[in-house]
Amino acid sequence: MLVVDLKRWVWRGLLLGFMAAFLGGGVTAHADTNTVTKVPARSAYVMDAQSGQVLYQQNADRRYPIASLSKLMTVYLTVKAINDGKIGWDDQVTMSEDLLKLSHSYAYSSLRMKSGDQFTVRQLVEAAMIASSNSAATALGEYVAGSNADFIKLMNQQSADWGIEAHFISSSGLDNTDLKDYNLVLPNTGKKEENLVSAKAITIVAQHLLAADPQITQTSNRTEATINGTKIYNENSCLKGKSQYKKESQIDGLKTGFTESAKLCYTATYKVNGQRMIATIVGGDTTFSAMNKLIKQTKQAYQLETTPLTSQRIALANGLATTVSAAPITGQAGVWYQNQAASLTTKVETKLTPAQLASGTVDAGEPVAQATVTDATTGAKQRITYRAQQTATLFADRVVFAVQNSADQLLKALSQPVVNVLSK
Repeated sequence: MLVVDLKRWVWRGLLLGFMAAFLGGGVTAHADTNTVTKVPARSAYVMDAQSGQVLYQQNADRRYPIASLSKLMTVYLTVKAINDGKIGWDDQVTMSEDLLKLSHSYAYSSLRMKSGDQFTVRQLVEAAMIASSNSAATALGEYVAGSNADFIKLMNQQSADWGIEAHFISSSGLDNTDLKDYNLVLPNTGKKEENLVSAKAITIVAQHLLAADPQITQTSNRTEATINGTKIYNENSCLKGKSQYKKESQIDGLKTGFTESAKLCYTATYKVNGQRMIATIVGGDTTFSAMNKLIKQTKQAYQLETTPLTSQRIALANGLATTVSAAPITGQAGVWYQNQAASLTTKVETKLTPAQLASGTVDAGEPVAQATVTDATTGAKQRITYRAQQTATLFADRVVFAVQNSADQLLKALSQPVVNVLSK
């Protein structure tokens, strides 16, 4: 069984694509330009990364093997641990003997590692995202949680917290038939057990990863890199300079995957008129050409209505003069429509966390408000976070609030939403 990082699956995909084109197979769309035809794969899903609005779904809630798309959850949990201050990007990680052995496997390795090698967390993320290194992904999991088994628990717990259709037994995407030789099989799992995740679920994982680390596409769109003197390569053929690159698709990441069981899997990120999008295809034979076609057809089928979001002063509490300058995490919000044009309204409300209310302090970079953009035509909504641009106290005479057993009336007042803007 092979995983995405192997070059041989690319040749297999190209051969199948050539055969499909020669025999008239593959995607055979003869519908009008406003129709998204069925994707030649087990499942597919397209969503707006900022709003979560769904543009296309096909068997989207059914769980299938997803191979190395699993690494999206691994990298998300790594970034979350960094953002939570538990680990750092520059932390040095030593590879275990089992992972060194895995890195020497012709079938499962894209980055050969030597005894005594140390890698920073950043380098391991790059190796996992660019070259789909199984050793790197597993090392990240072990470093974040302390052990492989504990990290798999985190993966499944996070899936449950999000309410998504996912079952993980591996941080890399390898299944138990592969993991058995490297002491990575979880107790009480089947001999052939593998990660089973729906197209919708892994797209949502990608959405959370993009939110946690908006710069992750700057890693995933690199066609090659050097890690500790070793050259690594990206097998995503839709990237600029690669064989399946289409300028009109604007794909700039995110992750590919392949095993014999999962077939070709691909989660792509791209932009349409500045709006970040995510599309996933699971279990296909020609995912790169199919992805370009899926993006093209959804762009033809839907129109995008956007509204700009700008920095503004946010009142931190009812009846108090304290305000803070806050900036939205994105410069625009958008809603997709097919038949009737959207009619957007924007409302920005103060939204403080319990920790902020308890301390009476808002730190620079923390969320302080939320813009809700609503399409009056369809009711579709998009919510955008505003973050404080400087540190502020809720008001001068009461900087820190003591924790009390009884309800504090001032805290109750502070927790009420404050409407700042109602426009467009």
